Amino acid sequence: MKAQREHLSSGFQIKHVKQARFDAPYHFHPELELTLIIAGEGKRFIGNQISDFRPGDLVLLGENLPHCWQNHRKDWLTEEPAADGAQALVIHFRRDFLGEDFLSNEACAGLKNLFEKAKTGFSIVGPTQDKIARDMLALVDMPPFPRLLAFLQILHTIGISTADVQPIDTTEGNYAIAEGDLERINRVYAYVIANYTQEVHLDEVAHLANMTETAFCRYFKKVTNKTFVELVTEFRVKHACTLLRTTNKPMIEVCFESGFGNISHFNKQFKAWMNTPPLQYRKMVNEWH
Repeated sequence: MKAQREHLSSGFQIKHVKQARFDAPYHFHPELELTLIIAGEGKRFIGNQISDFRPGDLVLLGENLPHCWQNHRKDWLTEEPAADGAQALVIHFRRDFLGEDFLSNEACAGLKNLFEKAKTGFSIVGPTQDKIARDMLALVDMPPFPRLLAFLQILHTIGISTADVQPIDTTEGNYAIAEGDLERINRVYAYVIANYTQEVHLDEVAHLANMTETAFCRYFKKVTNKTFVELVTEFRVKHACTLLRTTNKPMIEVCFESGFGNISHFNKQFKAWMNTPPLQYRKMVNEWH
């Protein structure tokens, strides 16, 4: 799976996605993106980060930030997903969708700051999440001009709701990858997303980056601030977390289905990432529910 550059025809576009499963590939585009999940749950991949998503999930993503949403695999479910089991309202817009000089207006200083914050993506939670979700759904049936005004109000509401905005990537340096590195790194992430529950081969990844294995490992660490092994392990641990929360599968099955080769290594890596052993994690999440 390769990260794909997506081209959009207009500066401001609303799309209501209805399908059995989210199937858009790992991709990026020059527009910002505001996405509300209406139905479906699984994992979202944004830049360097992997997180769970469920109905109500709301994120704003900056330009050229690679991302995709993947539903849980069918064997985690007791039934096949409905034809419209994955639904989302997606708004794409360009920074200059009201003209090149739009953001230079003093009244738009808040929006300019919002777009800068969105470069590494952020989630919108709390009361603001509920309000924005309602306002986004109302956009669908509006005439063009009222829709434009309502969308500007949505952006303004997000911009002033700092308490309900959570950065998606809090690591130092975030996902500020130079444009020259973007496509190469995206190919690597796409490969990992497609294969992290199986055996991942460093030689294949290095080939995707057109490098030797040693050169690739140095390059990946420099660009992303994490090693390639750390990336794969993070994906596997978070996959295991979902299995532990949503199934009663034995620990050995969780281990192998998450891509770990043996139970000892699984326990060690899970505890290192989550600060608790997997068995204790399952007990904790069961108590919360």
